[in-house]
Amino acid sequence: MRTMIQSIIVVLVASVSCMISCKSVPGYEAPVEPVIAPAQVNINFRFIAYDIGIANPDDDKRCYYKIFIDKIDAGRTTIGLESQKKYFEAKLSPNTHLIVIEKWVLDEREGEYKKLNNILQPKPNFYYFETKANAVTEVIMVNDKKANIAQYSINIQ
Repeated sequence: MRTMIQSIIVVLVASVSCMISCKSVPGYEAPVEPVIAPAQVNINFRFIAYDIGIANPDDDKRCYYKIFIDKIDAGRTTIGLESQKKYFEAKLSPNTHLIVIEKWVLDEREGEYKKLNNILQPKPNFYYFETKANAVTEVIMVNDKKANIAQYSINIQ
């Protein structure tokens, strides 16, 4: 009886030490995009663009805007459907600047983005704005896809 109890204790001690030494698989955590305040990334300019007047979901293409600031290629916006907001952020010197945009749309047959024909580009495709060192200047472009007329607004935060 005593050896049986000793055997059970040995088995229990061995199983507990095995469980302690084993590593468990970490639980799945969905990736979270960090929320960055403008002061943290030190920006003073944000461009937001989207289209209105899209009646059919088949006409709502994936696109982005190529951004030129003061006639220099500054990058591009995020990618999204034409009806969704697309964003571009930068740190610019306090001054008056010129933004020129080019709309690029996904060609689904070829699987690549292509610049829209100049006739189909939003009109006007440029805007003058002023930036300050201690404020974020938001330029919002709303393009009416049917009329092909872009309207710009400024929001200073």
